[in-house]
Formats: sequence, C-alpha cells, structure tokens
Amino acid sequence: MKPDYAARPAFNFLRFNGFLRATHSSNVMILSSHRMGRWRMYSTIVPYTQGQIHSGDTCKQVQHKLRKEGFAIYPERILSREACDTVKKKMPDLFAGIFETGVYPDEWHWRDHISRNDVTREMCNTWKSDRTIASIVLNEDLGKLVSTIMGWDSVRIGQDDLIWKPPNQNSTVVGFHQDSAYISNNFVPYENNSVTVWFALDDANHENGCVEYAVGSHLWKTISKYETELEALNVETLGSPSDSAQFQTGAFHSSDSTNYRQGIPPKYRKNMVLKNTSVFEGHVIFHHQDVWHGSGPNLSQTRHRRALVAHYLRGDIKFKADNIDNPNQAIKATPWGSTKYIYGRYKLFQTNDLDESFFPIVYAAHSANTERTEWLDEYIQL
Repeated sequence: MKPDYAARPAFNFLRFNGFLRATHSSNVMILSSHRMGRWRMYSTIVPYTQGQIHSGDTCKQVQHKLRKEGFAIYPERILSREACDTVKKKMPDLFAGIFETGVYPDEWHWRDHISRNDVTREMCNTWKSDRTIASIVLNEDLGKLVSTIMGWDSVRIGQDDLIWKPPNQNSTVVGFHQDSAYISNNFVPYENNSVTVWFALDDANHENGCVEYAVGSHLWKTISKYETELEALNVETLGSPSDSAQFQTGAFHSSDSTNYRQGIPPKYRKNMVLKNTSVFEGHVIFHHQDVWHGSGPNLSQTRHRRALVAHYLRGDIKFKADNIDNPNQAIKATPWGSTKYIYGRYKLFQTNDLDESFFPIVYAAHSANTERTEWLDEYIQL
C-alpha cells in the first residue's frame, strides 16, 4: 500500500555541525548555516520530510546498487508534498516565460501557442530563473547526501532540468541517452565526475512514462568512444542507416514511441535488460553518469508526469584543455578553447577552472580545499 505522505507534518530543521534536528512547525523551513564564524538564516520551501537523510547504511545500499545496476531509488522520501506542489504550480508560468528572477533558463523546449501539445516539455537551469527550484537543487544537505554517496569532498551543481509529460500523449517520450555524453565529456578527470538525482514530482510508473534503465549499461563502452570510431564501423555492425543516424545524434527530443530506444548501441540491444523504474512523488532516483536511460510516452488519461532533475559535478573537476573528442575532427580553437553547447558557453578565457557564478559549490566537507559558494544562501531567500 502506498504510504500516506499527506498525513506527515512539515518540519523545521535546525542545522548544527552537519546534523538535522526536526521540530513540528509550518510549511516554511528555517535553515541555519554556520560559515566563517557567523550564522546566516534563510527561509525556503521545505525540501525534506521527517528523518535523517544521511544514514550510513542507506547510503551504502544506494552505492551498491549504483555500482551494480547503474541506478538506485533512495528509500526515504526526500521532497515534501508541499515542495512538490509548489514546483508543479510554478511550471505553467515558467513555460509561459514568467521568470521570478528575470533570468532566462539555459534551455527552454516548449512554448505555449507555438509548440505541439503532445511532446515532452523541458527547461534547463531554472535554478537561475526561480528561487524555489534553487532552494532544492542548491540545498546544502542534499549536496552532503550526494557527497556521501559519491565519495566526493565537494559537490557543484552542473545543471537542473524540469521535465513535464502531459497526459494521454503518445509522443511524450525521452530518447535513450547517457548523461555523460552531454555532461561528463566536458570535464577532467572523466571517471566518476557527475551523478544525476531525479526527483519525482508526481507518482511515476509505466502508464505515465516513468524512467527506463538498461540495467548494468554503465559498464558498457561509453557513447563518446563509439562516436570516434563510427567511420571504422560498417552499417551491418550498427544496424540500419537510420539506427546509425539516431545513435550519432542522441535524439533526446526527436524520438517517438516507436523508436525512442534506438539511441542504444545496436551491439547491446539483443541481450539488454530494461527496467521500468516506478517511483512515488517526493522520492528520488540516483543514476550513474554512463547508464543508458530514457522513458516511454505518458498514456494515462488524467495523470501528468513531472520531474525535477539535478546533475551534480565533483567539486574539483576542470574543463578539458581542448574539448575535442576526436583529434581527426579538430576544430579551430576559439580564444576560450574548443567548447561544447551549454557547458562550454561558461568556460572562461585562458583557464580550465569552473567559475562558481555558473557552477556553484553546493556542499564542501571540512577536508575539501574549498567552501560552499558564499552567495548561495542569500540568493535562495524568498
């Protein structure tokens, strides 16, 4: 039986020395953070429900599943119902171009009265556009959870995604892809440099298009390796010419219900094991940077399928010195280097360091040679 999360009260959390202490209160949370010898207070939507999210045993279970299967559902609820409802209520305005901060998101796929109504809607880096979303994806305790599970001393936000599948639409699919093709390939070191946290804003199951994973596919050869070898492969190895074209492009948005899995390398399709990952509202899925995943259409007559996704980066990574995967396809370098879409636009002149203006540090352990980005707490005030 599904737990009755609505019966749970909201809580206030007092942070002290990295621990959470909960007391019953209203739907507003007061977080205190001690930085450089002074207390700073800020209010935000309650991101957590009752309980300790940094349990050692629970984190070990998630680590084990990540290593073995490439994905893991965190067993405790992370986002409160109030937080989920608040984000969902804001989504129509966001997709209508109403941004609280006045800053446009980095990507904005779907425009009212312009785009088709039967496709998946996506918006990237809305933490810059809306402080409610910022209060979730930039939350220090969530950063600490990521740090614990991934074994990182510090954690940056790389990108967030808002994804919305309206009901009863056969084309609301997400093509199979690896996040590393868009994210991890921009940075060094490559191994273990990013992780995705997928927040369910609605109950998600096969009917309304939950995430599907190719179990263990994070252990396959990554797509970037294939892209540099495509000329050496013949069509018979890859499959049909259309397979080859879709495999090269990634097809996040261009897929439909008949071909959204064609991004998976044909070599692996015959014996792959796919898993529909049902998850309740407020729960999260952690998944590996290299795991193949996508999702089918929302065939429910009434239920939306909305999600907030956060892609986190290891705090000490750097941009590639020259962001070219294939030396045989060398691109004339610009003054700031050969960079890629979204992430590359934030590479600064004559440095490979990640600037905290664009990739702020969400959490830093005492052992890290850095601290949580100073302006975050002030920015996410409501």
